[in-house]
Amino acid sequence: MNSKYHVLTIELVKPGTIEFLAGQYISIDIGDGARRSYSIASAPAKNYAIDLCVDVDGNGKGMTYLKNLKPGDEIKFLAPLGRFILEQEKKLLFVATGCGITPLKSMIFDLLEEKKDQREIWLYWGLRYAEEMFWEEEFRELTEFYPNFKFRLVLSKPPEKWPLASGHVTDEIKMMQLGSEWGVYICGNAGVLEDTKKIMTEKDVQEKQVHFEKFS
Repeated sequence: MNSKYHVLTIELVKPGTIEFLAGQYISIDIGDGARRSYSIASAPAKNYAIDLCVDVDGNGKGMTYLKNLKPGDEIKFLAPLGRFILEQEKKLLFVATGCGITPLKSMIFDLLEEKKDQREIWLYWGLRYAEEMFWEEEFRELTEFYPNFKFRLVLSKPPEKWPLASGHVTDEIKMMQLGSEWGVYICGNAGVLEDTKKIMTEKDVQEKQVHFEKFS
């Protein structure tokens, strides 16, 4: 990983397995009666552990708790929680910024690797800098094995001679041919959420088919 985003794997002890739906989250007890929620990155088929992805570029109570964890430390959490789960639309568009990719990764890997879903699936993921990139190789490998999956990584502050997409994910989405058959799943900052919802309205995607998780 990198200095901004870390992946944390929680191995289950009691109980030893968990059943959840792709897109759901857990609520961790961080002490003194406080809790913090984190989306699950791993697919439901991996039921013996839970992968999280967190933005550790901060000093909030939740981040401090996670950054101080050592291998073998015990944590307590509630799960599964949340209703950000897949519906039955004909085509699927996923839009993420930063670690908002977390629940979308669970959904996409569950759809392709476990369910062998044949629907048209697009993922647009926005990051600021090339140094922040992670999981991009895993998503690109999916495009090689599953022709129905398309992936676009977009950097808002790319390095010189960056050969791929740059700017904002919403700029890229505006160029897509969408319509009422699409289901849209958004997880990222408030600005991207609102802009994407507006674009979907302009492209005749029904409001009930726009699903989102909101992170500050």
